[in-house]
Amino acid sequence: MSDTESSSKRKRQDFNLFKSSPTPDSTGNLIPRPLICLSKRRYETWLVWAIGLVVTAGIAVISTAAHHRDIAATVIYVTLLLMAANVFTLRIVIGVSLMCMATIVVMFFVDHGYQDWDSFTSFVRCLTALSAIGFLATRAKQAADDLRQHQIYLTGAQCLSQTGSVTFSGLTERMAWSAESARIFEYPVEMPVSKSMILARTPIEDHALIHDVFNRAAQREPQIEVRHRLLMPDGRIKHVHMVATVLFVQDDRFEYLGAVMDITERMQAEEMLYRTQAQLTHICRVTTLGELTASIAHEVNQPLTAINSSADGCRRWLDRPQPDIPEAMRGLRQINDSARRASEVISRVRALSRKSDPIRRHEPINDIVRETLCVVQYEMTHHHISPRMDLAAENPWVFADRIQLQQVLINLLINACQAMSGVEQHRRRLCVQTFVTPCEVIVEVSDGGPGIREDVLPSLFTPFFTTRDSGLGMGLSICRSIIDFHDGKIWARNSPTGASFFFSIPQVKGPQ
Repeated sequence: MSDTESSSKRKRQDFNLFKSSPTPDSTGNLIPRPLICLSKRRYETWLVWAIGLVVTAGIAVISTAAHHRDIAATVIYVTLLLMAANVFTLRIVIGVSLMCMATIVVMFFVDHGYQDWDSFTSFVRCLTALSAIGFLATRAKQAADDLRQHQIYLTGAQCLSQTGSVTFSGLTERMAWSAESARIFEYPVEMPVSKSMILARTPIEDHALIHDVFNRAAQREPQIEVRHRLLMPDGRIKHVHMVATVLFVQDDRFEYLGAVMDITERMQAEEMLYRTQAQLTHICRVTTLGELTASIAHEVNQPLTAINSSADGCRRWLDRPQPDIPEAMRGLRQINDSARRASEVISRVRALSRKSDPIRRHEPINDIVRETLCVVQYEMTHHHISPRMDLAAENPWVFADRIQLQQVLINLLINACQAMSGVEQHRRRLCVQTFVTPCEVIVEVSDGGPGIREDVLPSLFTPFFTTRDSGLGMGLSICRSIIDFHDGKIWARNSPTGASFFFSIPQVKGPQ
């Protein structure tokens, strides 16, 4: 049975805690006890009362024959009361207590104890002692029932939330855990837990994490948090998250109380979401490349035209009666340079269209900006836009996926070009700036368009929100998810000359 099926089965179990007390099986799953039908329960109640009356009458006969009636009656009644408190329910314990006191009162009047002062004082002592012990036994029974009910609630809540509890000490490595923790690690509940058992369920690559937890516990860190994997005997992989806090005990002793959460389903959902976002990002990147077909063709055509011209010139230099070898060599070098430029353009397009997982490396942000402007250069020329770059002099470095940042910049640049399609040509200016704060690198793309309506700004990065009739509303949303993946921020605001889009990414030191 799969993890999902077993989890669903466990969650569907009936936790009717008021009517039946569930008990854990060998794997820690709670199994509800079958409910007793009403007629059977009523029959058992009457049977208990009948047995109680018989036992009480027998005690009365024994106490009548005893030499010290007050002592004998008190001891026997107290014994009966304590036994009832350990076996029966609270209602029966109260009934037994009242029955014992009623029996003492009846026997007192039957024996005419009120005629003798010693008998009267013995009766008062016996009744007082029995009342006090009955009251204490009732309170103890109530506390035990409440504790048992709270334990059932806690066990059920841990099972439903897939969160167990654990205690351990960093000095002795002594451990204890709940039934749900044993279920998460798939050990029998009755088996005492130890550090070696935890390591046996942990992949070798994660053993250092377990040892680090106990080392930090030995140093009395106030809070310990760790995530690691579990390798089950059948090869399944689980993911757990443990958070523990220190609890000081008397005599400077301490131990840790922690919560162990099974986050396998959450990790699987996050992985699925991550892959879905990656696929959507790739689709939008390919769609953007489709919009740049003319620009890409122009970028490839330029070096091909240069290659053709250089080849014709080289042939003419060689066809002369006196071949000009130096000029022919210069033409060959130009062919080589043009071929390299064409190869670079094709490489950039292939990189943008390739479907692959993000790979973050140390990258200079200014180089990313320059390459991106080359990709959309023809698009800007087609819209009669004059681009300007104002890049930070120190060429700051970021830890990022180069292709994804290029995708963000391409999207912002195309949006800027389209925003300026309806304004006069002398206002069509586009500026890309990079500047540095103490811990961040900020990239700004500003245009000379009509700007953004103030009521639209809060929804600008919302999925499927668009201001264009032909737009899908996914470009800026994907830009935000990419920047979020890079631990950055993206925002927009109006400027006196148009609109400005910003994104920031943490700055890192470049390779030495």
